[in-house]
Amino acid sequence: MKHSCKLAGTVPGLAMGCLLLLAAPVVRAQDDYSTRMMENSTELYNNNIATITNGIINKSVLDKAVRRNNGTGGSRSLAATTAKATARNFAYVPTAALRQRTADAYVAKMRATNPAAAATVAAGLAGKTNYTALYHEINDGSGLPENDAAAAMATYMLVNWVVVNNVRDEKTITPAKARAVQAQAANVLAGNQKLDTPGAVAQLGEQLKLNAAMLEVGWLRAVHDGTDATYRQKIAAQLKSQFRIDMTKLQLTEQGLQAKGSSGANGARPTGATAPSAGAHKVASGTGVAAGAQWFFRAVSGVGAAVGFEPTALLADGQYVDVGSEPLETLNAAADKAHRPAAWGHWRKDGSAVVLTNYKSQSHSYSLGTGSWFPAYPAGAAPLKRAYECASGGQVGVASALFISKIQFLNATQFSQAENKGVSSNTPYGNASGKSTSGGTYRLQGHTLILAYANGLTVRKSFALGASGSPARPASTLIFIGGDTYTDE
Repeated sequence: MKHSCKLAGTVPGLAMGCLLLLAAPVVRAQDDYSTRMMENSTELYNNNIATITNGIINKSVLDKAVRRNNGTGGSRSLAATTAKATARNFAYVPTAALRQRTADAYVAKMRATNPAAAATVAAGLAGKTNYTALYHEINDGSGLPENDAAAAMATYMLVNWVVVNNVRDEKTITPAKARAVQAQAANVLAGNQKLDTPGAVAQLGEQLKLNAAMLEVGWLRAVHDGTDATYRQKIAAQLKSQFRIDMTKLQLTEQGLQAKGSSGANGARPTGATAPSAGAHKVASGTGVAAGAQWFFRAVSGVGAAVGFEPTALLADGQYVDVGSEPLETLNAAADKAHRPAAWGHWRKDGSAVVLTNYKSQSHSYSLGTGSWFPAYPAGAAPLKRAYECASGGQVGVASALFISKIQFLNATQFSQAENKGVSSNTPYGNASGKSTSGGTYRLQGHTLILAYANGLTVRKSFALGASGSPARPASTLIFIGGDTYTDE
């Protein structure tokens, strides 16, 4: 398609900058479907977000929401991966039937809120504006393979990054940088046990390709109409509210998408004495299982255009555990292992890397500085922010579930807490929602948060501070309470 754009390349007008060349026509008068698809750009983008939110990469979020609402534990849905991310292959062979199912599912979601737009998109996807052709134009010249789920995720992330940051230089995205983002995506996907079959990988890849294409369609329309600033702001806001990703704070380097100001900005990797080791932070003190444990958190496919985080403790006896609600100090390892077998495994050092082998004997290697493995810290390593939020949800049949938990640390001893949960449905049963508030006093002790509620109930939960920067430093913008990820509001 002449109006589509490549992520990288050497052909003037068809590289990254072509999205923003307003002097060139972005829509041909005779391409009626393309025009009408772009006229529905807001609906396309909203459906794009919904598809990813409810798609296969975020099923772990729904698992957590269901467990909370049911008041049960259950095993965490993401444990170790099936192979090293650097070696795992996310290539697949798409079929016409899969592409049709992908398009049909996309249109079906849109039809519930905008039948007219759904009809337009359905017709367009069947013609010369089909998402495969659009994706090919976007991806051409980037150096990324066409039919690869990790590459498709990288392309989707890069299109979001380009739009939000108003990137105009066609040389910004090079094949080396695009491949680095693909490697980051592969690290995330490697942690998803739901991608153990070729069919699941292919399904995810096609979903991401379609979403990348639809995101560009909306962007092209915004550029054409001169509303690109509003479109950028809308996308940035939705990424932050729904995925907890602030694209304005990320820069593209040969190490992938990195926080601005990190050592990846100049393309240099930490080497020699400055390179962090897998166990570079202080070993946590504690009793019981917690004695001698080393705390980390790792990137998994979950909240956000593909990235969520999960705390993991490397125990002194060579076992590891994906940290759940209960503090390690009081955890009965045998009982927890019987209740959450997927959360347990063994670890070993391999040079500067840590290799985790899960209960199915599947192994995966993690290293600091790769964007998927970070140190976690006990309370006191960094001052807490005042307010935090944890949002999760997903699709249950025809219903959508949403759970939001907020906590405020009002001062050094007092806290307030609010929870909102709801289910929306297009069925005759309608919608359901609930809200609760509570508060009391709190105390932090190492990796334990003790909440004493005003009604007399006392609850102990696992706790950890996140990290930021390169090399990593304690940061309170991201914390873990009861194994769940909270970000500052």
